[in-house]
Amino acid sequence: MALASCPALALGRRPRAALAATPLAENLLLITGAGANVLAARGPGGALWVDGGLEAHSAELERFAHKELGTRRVTTLFNTHWHPEQVGSNLRLGKRGATIVAHENTRLWLGRKINVSWREGGFEPLPDKALPTQTFFYGKERLQHGDELIEYGYMRQAHTDGDIYVHFRRANVIAAGGVVTSEGWPFIDWETGGWIGGMIAGIDRLLEAADEHTRIVPAQGRLLTVEELKAQRAMYMTIYERLVKALTSGLSPAEALAQEPARGLNEHWGDPNPFLENAFKSLWGHYAPDA
Repeated sequence: MALASCPALALGRRPRAALAATPLAENLLLITGAGANVLAARGPGGALWVDGGLEAHSAELERFAHKELGTRRVTTLFNTHWHPEQVGSNLRLGKRGATIVAHENTRLWLGRKINVSWREGGFEPLPDKALPTQTFFYGKERLQHGDELIEYGYMRQAHTDGDIYVHFRRANVIAAGGVVTSEGWPFIDWETGGWIGGMIAGIDRLLEAADEHTRIVPAQGRLLTVEELKAQRAMYMTIYERLVKALTSGLSPAEALAQEPARGLNEHWGDPNPFLENAFKSLWGHYAPDA
């Protein structure tokens, strides 16, 4: 698969797996099979989730998560960014009074019509009850959930322009959303503010928060180690430098791709060209604002 974190493209082609839960700590589960990785943490007042999967799986996910965790309600839901596989439980949980936490840019995207080339017809605004109710803009914030201290922060313009990480400090687990991937080339949604330079900066933010034992949870796929994250950063920096050189030399996207800027890098991830084209176009607003 070329784009591991490309919403509505890769997910539409991928056969759906059954919901499954993997314990990451005493009160923390990783749930797969809902369209995205979902973290669910038990607390004295209910559950806290990071991302909510696709809307089509929301009811089943809620039943499954409560059964596995022994909870009855979700009090807090984090959206790591605006894509549909992150916000599919917003309406269901928002109607029941859950606090929905996200970056302010994510709230702004979800409250308007979004037109993107990768989804015919785009996305309609979410209902008011599905919109984030607690947002922030800069830096990082903290939240106590039972005996778990949760730190969450902005990763700037990376996968989109509203990416956040959520760090479970006691469990030493970080939900990284779509900024990192473990199963293929990532998707840079440059049409809603993502860009390759910001993706590298986002990884730097994760590395600042992590230690050598931290487990990184991407939006899709298996967990990553910090060493794998460092290797990804080095790879993306090489690609970034090659693409910037191509852009500042006046090359078009097709001409830049013909130079094979991913040569020798992660060939087992498959065709890099969809990622490279998005990465190249993501440079336009930073190096060629009139392009």
